[in-house]
Amino acid sequence: MFIMGSRATLLFHSIFFFGLTISCFASPFIALTYPQAFNAYSLWVFVGIGILILGSWYKYGGDCPLTVWENDFRKKEGRPVYTGSCIVLYGKKWFGLSLTRQFSSIFPIAILLIPILTRFFI
Repeated sequence: MFIMGSRATLLFHSIFFFGLTISCFASPFIALTYPQAFNAYSLWVFVGIGILILGSWYKYGGDCPLTVWENDFRKKEGRPVYTGSCIVLYGKKWFGLSLTRQFSSIFPIAILLIPILTRFFI
């Protein structure tokens, strides 16, 4: 039986965020290669993800739900919790990047604009 914990939540969160980022940056190339498929589904998928992100920020007071869940698991595991964005924390920890809180709010929405704008211009 698989039991979700803070590390599993972080792994899922990292894979999801990395996949979303790559998909968004690749969307213009996907649109050029498969225009009918891209035009039929892209707008609904990426706008839907954007609405879910914005809705979850509202529900969790500006925090990503996966960050909230990771911290809940960390607390239950007796590990220290962190405040702020996981992008800021793990960007610094894993890659040595110094990111601002504003970056972690703007970046997910900005990358979702790439496929949405691609949908309208290709």
